[in-house]
Amino acid sequence: MATRDIGALGRLYLARVSGARERLIEFVDTTAPGVAKADKWVLRISTQVGCVIGCRMCDGGIVGWRGNLTAAEIVAQVRRAVRDNPALDARRHPKFKVHFARMGEPTLNDATPRALERLAAEWGGPGLLPAVSTVAPDTPTAAACLEEMRVVKDRLYGGGRFQLQFSVHSTDEAARRRVMRARPWSLERVADFGRRWWRPGDRKVTLNFALSCDQPLDAEAVARTFDAERFLIKIAAVDATRAAEASASARSWRRPPADIAAAAADLRARGFTVILSPSSVEEGTAATLCGQVWSDVLRDEARAGLRAERLERECYVSPDTMPEMSRRWMADISRFKTRGEPLRPGKAGLLVVDLLDYFVDRNSPAYLPQSRAAVAGAVRLLHAFRAAGRPVLFVRHAHRDPARDGGLMAGWWAKVCRDGRPESRVAEALAPRPGETVVRKTRYSAFSNPRLAACLRAAGVEDLVLCGLATNLCVESTARSAFDRGFRTFVAADATVAHDEALHLGALRSLAQGFSRVAPADEFVAALRG
Repeated sequence: MATRDIGALGRLYLARVSGARERLIEFVDTTAPGVAKADKWVLRISTQVGCVIGCRMCDGGIVGWRGNLTAAEIVAQVRRAVRDNPALDARRHPKFKVHFARMGEPTLNDATPRALERLAAEWGGPGLLPAVSTVAPDTPTAAACLEEMRVVKDRLYGGGRFQLQFSVHSTDEAARRRVMRARPWSLERVADFGRRWWRPGDRKVTLNFALSCDQPLDAEAVARTFDAERFLIKIAAVDATRAAEASASARSWRRPPADIAAAAADLRARGFTVILSPSSVEEGTAATLCGQVWSDVLRDEARAGLRAERLERECYVSPDTMPEMSRRWMADISRFKTRGEPLRPGKAGLLVVDLLDYFVDRNSPAYLPQSRAAVAGAVRLLHAFRAAGRPVLFVRHAHRDPARDGGLMAGWWAKVCRDGRPESRVAEALAPRPGETVVRKTRYSAFSNPRLAACLRAAGVEDLVLCGLATNLCVESTARSAFDRGFRTFVAADATVAHDEALHLGALRSLAQGFSRVAPADEFVAALRG
């Protein structure tokens, strides 16, 4: 999509990759400051769209995660950079380093080993040096990927032609957990794997410590856990990325601070090779450093990511807390006598209300983090209705021209969802299947579009289960309208959300008292399964 030349340091790329949703990645063609590219050529490539790890100093994590790249998409970044450097021969280059370190956690993508095989097939000269940086997430996927990479390394990259780096960041396990959202391997597990990884003639495994002020590095703990024959130590500055500034974790330096200098000296005295990696003004300005993003669109997404993280911290419910919260809400509304019969599976239909990217996507200005909890409940309902062969319908609130179709809504709300834009789509986890009805509306009630009632009656729906948002606005308005039109209404307490808990609980009370059977989603799922 775009490139930016950065003088002697090379070129930055912004690329779009395939998929149903907009997916953007960056990769970098560069070299070290003051080193000719003919002597050392470095590519920093992406393995994921965004990143799930969320290290507090990395902009790639706050952009969010939108999926893994295929092996072909990983290798395509290298192929593009090679094509743009016709004066260089990648197969004969003395040092052609391909660093899997721009966006994403390589070990959480099972395509990474296949990409390494393709690199060897296309550019497998003596100078090719793949480098993989990982935090070693404590997941089966990461463990399997690392084991497979070990096999690929032994088969294709012997003789010290592979560099593995564990970004451990501290010898204190609690400090390590502060740095990243994902739980990493313990230092002992990293050491055990590193010993099995290393073969005589291999490069030493790098232990990378990007140290903020609250991340201790204990030389004695390193020596107790790792051996200097197989491991080397890299101590890096924490550059002022957007994420690092927001988390107050930035720690830039050109000369090592006293504590870092002392730790380095202690480690060297214990026999370790120690590399100090200071801040680079040139690389920081050019945005070629690990953890940075350069394109305006991804910087905007990074800003949106920071805002989303703040909203998620303040949110009243999440997918993890929804089960306990919904039990509290059901206890609260138990004072209202449950009216009506239970759900009749043969007459039931599901209506998913306004679970759109406009509210679900972390990059949207209208992002509601509580929508994640509603989506989780809605997915369970969706699977159950589809499995039972019962109708599933979706409603989207989206204006084509707010001045014409907005009515009072356009004046009441500062922002409205516009039809035809990506954010007006139903959230990907709930994507409608071919043949399922999708109704557009421009008012609170879905029945403001007369097509909905006609579709429900044609499908034989008499019992209407509702989920979505907002409980007190479009869900409640739709339930009232359905009730007035003769439909029995059912509302999933744990698959609906509002802007705050008071509004949500107030709406559940109103629904339970006046016109709906309110219950957890699993009650309706059980009824459908018989």
